[in-house]
Amino acid sequence: MHGRLKVRTSAEQAAAKQKEREKKMKIYNEVTEKIFTKRRNNEMDKEALELTEQILAANPDFTTLWNFRRETFLAFKEKRGFDSKLEECCKKELLFLQSCLKVNPKSYSVWHHRQWINEFMPHPNWKQEMQLCNLFLSFDERNFHCWDYRRTVVKKAKITPEEEFKFSTDKIVENFSNYSSWHYRSKLLPLMHPHESGNPERIEEEALLREFELAQNAFFTDPNDQSAWFYHRWLLGRAQIPLDVTCTYINTDHKILILSFSQLVKVSLLSPSVVINNQEVQGTWRNVFSSCRPCYIWIFDFDMNDTIRTVNVTITLREKKVTKSVSVGKGEIESWALSSDSHLLRAELTAIHSSLLENELDSCKMLLEEEPDNKWTIFTIVLLMRALDALTYQDETNKYLTKLCQVDPSRRGYYDDLCKKFALENAIEKYWKETNNITGCKRSINLSNMGLTNLYHMQQLLLVNTVDLSSNELTNLDQCNALQCTKTLIVSSNKLQTISLRLNQLEELIVNKNCIKDVISLETLKDCPRLKKLDLRDNEVCSLVDYRMKVKDVLPFLRYLDNEPL
Repeated sequence: MHGRLKVRTSAEQAAAKQKEREKKMKIYNEVTEKIFTKRRNNEMDKEALELTEQILAANPDFTTLWNFRRETFLAFKEKRGFDSKLEECCKKELLFLQSCLKVNPKSYSVWHHRQWINEFMPHPNWKQEMQLCNLFLSFDERNFHCWDYRRTVVKKAKITPEEEFKFSTDKIVENFSNYSSWHYRSKLLPLMHPHESGNPERIEEEALLREFELAQNAFFTDPNDQSAWFYHRWLLGRAQIPLDVTCTYINTDHKILILSFSQLVKVSLLSPSVVINNQEVQGTWRNVFSSCRPCYIWIFDFDMNDTIRTVNVTITLREKKVTKSVSVGKGEIESWALSSDSHLLRAELTAIHSSLLENELDSCKMLLEEEPDNKWTIFTIVLLMRALDALTYQDETNKYLTKLCQVDPSRRGYYDDLCKKFALENAIEKYWKETNNITGCKRSINLSNMGLTNLYHMQQLLLVNTVDLSSNELTNLDQCNALQCTKTLIVSSNKLQTISLRLNQLEELIVNKNCIKDVISLETLKDCPRLKKLDLRDNEVCSLVDYRMKVKDVLPFLRYLDNEPL
């Protein structure tokens, strides 16, 4: 009928849209090609800015074109200096950039170019940039591109931490779920309330209490929001374990000196000096992996025929020379000295006083009564209990980890691994609690039937002679190389396919009921020169033709194989 618009069918609409897209794409490609031609010809002029603006207005993530614009601005400056025309051009660029940010507020290229333009200008208005940051954070409070840019602007505009701290508080009050504000807060607090220890990640106690209260308000308001829980985890912190020698061990028969450190180190960087019987001794340092990588355990091989009475090792720690001493009694072949805190694994967990931890634990338990299935509450309770007293809370911790597997089944594997890790740490902690007299140190530990898939803190067991790791789920023994005093290692009923050990004092290795298929898997045992007994029963390798002869060829120093003379 006359006077009525024709309604296009879906097919007609699609065809029209396709035609329009093709038209736009043709123009886009033609302009882009023209830009590239100008760049190849070094034609950095006003037209270059106009052409690139056409493309970037539609596609602000075209990084190459922003590079070309920067080259053009630099060419203008080189040609005529930073005159009023160039300043006006820069101001227009800032307006253009703002329009691009409206197209894509999370464009790496646009934020980077905006910072570059401001730094290019002799007198940028950083206060104005702060207003822009406020504007875009009001659009999206989680825009980490804007947060990153804001940190730069804060430095340039010389905004005080106190002002920014208030801003972060306002954003959190607006929305407790603003993770970026919580994170920003963690960077500002150490600047405003530095801890007396000098730890850049810690804050003074009064400020800490206020932050705990704020975090509690947040997760009591919405227990399922993770932002406040992560911040609470940061408040608990981790203690900075100072670099120290936790154990100094000497074996006069084997002519080795072993140092165990509290951190991974390269001993060559510590300027080590070894003095035996008041005489400096030359030798070779190596780690337990025979490589140059940082390690907890370092071994010093030396050659000396005199009777060893005293050993002094001087190293440089925290720019100070520190000497560790060991005395060897008459008739003794080994001796050691331990630092008093070498066994306190929970020292790594938190830097907070136990009274504060107990208060936080009580608060979390109160919340758990209201939200019995909240994973964040349960997990925080576990961490607090571990930090307070791992052995006292052992049963409760296991109960909560079991609960976590039920309420958060998608992370069951993580919680299972954590449970095994905690069990191992508890066993090591218990071992050291039972070892009261360091000269009469208990020299054996049972770590069997714990379901272990990985090993942790093995450097804590440097002095142990007998280690039982049977009936676990281990697939490698790499971490056992820290057990440099071990003479008997029991690893039966695991999942080992290869054995990679470099244990100088190992005499007996029991690896029956594993998955060892060939003799080649045993070749690394050549680095265990004192190995006399090897038990491989119930491994596939035992079914090989001439199995015993082949093992003897690889390990000629063996005396017993599978409990029988070789």
